[in-house]
Amino acid sequence: MKRNLPTISAILYTSKTLANGEHPIMLRVCYNGKRKYKSLGISCKPQEWSDDKQRVKGRRANSLNPIITKELADAQNYVLSLEGREDYSASTIVADLQKTAPTRLTLFALFEERIEFFKTEKGKYNTATGYRTLLNRIKKYTNGKDLELFEVTTNWLRSFEEYLRCHYVDNSIRKFFDCFQAIFNYATTKEYIKETPFTTFQFSKKLNCQTRKRALTLQEMTSLMVYYFNRYGRLGIENNDVYSELSEKQYWVNQKFKPRGTTKLTTINAEQFSLALFLCSYHFQGMALVDLANLKKKDIKLIEVVDNDKFIKDSAEYGYDYAMAHIKKSEWYEIYVTRQKTTHPTRVIIDARSLLPYLNPFGSYISIDDKLDDDELEDYLFPIFDKNDDTVEKKFGRMAYMNYLVNVNLKRIARRLGFSENITFYSARHSYASALYHANVPMGLIAQNMGRNPAEIETYLKEFDIHNIYKANEKAFIVGQDDYKNIKREKENLGRDKIRKELEEKGELELLNRLEGLWRFFDDN
Repeated sequence: MKRNLPTISAILYTSKTLANGEHPIMLRVCYNGKRKYKSLGISCKPQEWSDDKQRVKGRRANSLNPIITKELADAQNYVLSLEGREDYSASTIVADLQKTAPTRLTLFALFEERIEFFKTEKGKYNTATGYRTLLNRIKKYTNGKDLELFEVTTNWLRSFEEYLRCHYVDNSIRKFFDCFQAIFNYATTKEYIKETPFTTFQFSKKLNCQTRKRALTLQEMTSLMVYYFNRYGRLGIENNDVYSELSEKQYWVNQKFKPRGTTKLTTINAEQFSLALFLCSYHFQGMALVDLANLKKKDIKLIEVVDNDKFIKDSAEYGYDYAMAHIKKSEWYEIYVTRQKTTHPTRVIIDARSLLPYLNPFGSYISIDDKLDDDELEDYLFPIFDKNDDTVEKKFGRMAYMNYLVNVNLKRIARRLGFSENITFYSARHSYASALYHANVPMGLIAQNMGRNPAEIETYLKEFDIHNIYKANEKAFIVGQDDYKNIKREKENLGRDKIRKELEEKGELELLNRLEGLWRFFDDN
């Protein structure tokens, strides 16, 4: 009995939508009730496809239909060669067609394929965005003209490199070419091309990819805090308009992140929003923006810390019982967070009062008297993500926009304050580490505070209790610096000399001796 041959047809595969809104055009192989598909590497919109003719209609018909016609002819010829054989199926036919028929996948289509893969299948939106950015640069370079993969030669890459050098720094060029090479490595693996052009490509000159130091000086950090206090008040909720007119700017301006006509997540302007986040990052031991965004109120533990300095002073001056009866405690935030970038754990210890001006604008300042219910505990500390709509894609989009918004405003503030260089959000992390390092804080403690290289500091962990941590953090502020302490000590000595002179003139030598002993005790401790 003669078996029926497989049937081949061209279809618009509407079950899959590409990032550009189009659907892929595929060959469909039907045999023994089974259907298998082979991608042609091209796509179009539904209104551009004719089911009856199995062809593209409209302005792109001349460029796409020849590809469909050739692929159909090759596939049908292959099927005719199977007559008399029985060792095949729909799956083997598609596999053989993919081997025998040369691909017509273009450069743009290849990029779209990888972008869709990383977004949909891997959920790696950062990677997908990197590919999209490079694709947009290539389109700008070619004036929108698509390329066959074989057209991307070593000479073409050199020309593209020269174009990028006119617009981008070496770090960006390096990232673009790393992404480009990954695209072609994938193409060779899939046998879209036999050899990648990167095997013979070399940069015309060495790239300088050394990362620029982004740490701010202590004076610059202090000036940012002073600017914030002067403009927004010590509680972060005032508008002391001392730096000219304060223009209110909506920070959710993109429809993708916050539809127009809806209530803003906070009432503060974009500048205060950005600067408050930046200063929170510095206080939170250099916490990255994405880690701040993921913080929920349930992640914050309020603890009471004894003022050891006051206790020692009271013990020395009035005795142990008095000191115990007059113990001073203050509220501190304790946060355990795992860095998204490294998955290393970080412990944050910070005086709650120091965060009052920066958390107040968001309604996120928590005191020991606050009683939060389960729903409130699930609220994000900062209004970047929405707990009612926090899909991975939505969170990625908001983070991308937030990075842009914050850095734009930080650069504006830097220019206003006369900084020699622009600042970015990541400067807070560099600045925190630099401040501790120059204050002679042990490297192990710095690494622990910032969630870096835990294996290298394992032997130190037991030594660094809560007092070590907040004492270290104190050195990130001007009151903890040696220069400040020296100036303060000089003023204290002048004050002591004045008291000595007054008591000597009054003949109160016994009181003077008691004070001298107390001063020596404080100086030694």
